Amino acid sequence: MKTWHLERNAPETGTRLCRVDEVSEDEVVEFKFGDNIKTLFRMFVYNDQGQLRAYMNVCPHFNVPLNVSPGEMFTSDRAQFMCSIHYAKFNLDDGHCTDGPCEGLGLEVIPLDIINNEVFVGNVA
Repeated sequence: MKTWHLERNAPETGTRLCRVDEVSEDEVVEFKFGDNIKTLFRMFVYNDQGQLRAYMNVCPHFNVPLNVSPGEMFTSDRAQFMCSIHYAKFNLDDGHCTDGPCEGLGLEVIPLDIINNEVFVGNVA
């Protein structure tokens, strides 16, 4: 399992990401940090029926982003996140892999702080 805050180009605690209302319910907003495509830090914020959750956008099976196109990281029924390369499936609420080559692993959770309707990268636990 990766440790998100130790990754190259990981955002620092307190980095502003967006406003709460910029993440529509049951949708994701992606963020990339860094200048080099090979070393980008990728993450996304998901609005789980009003509760924002953030994950590192990396499949634990082979270190590739879950999506090829922006926002396209759900199963066809939108019940789980899915890696578009390896078809691993992940719970929306905790990032745990339930099916596929990384079953039993999970997406790296990134803590968030919500302050005055603004979303920030939270403190590392």
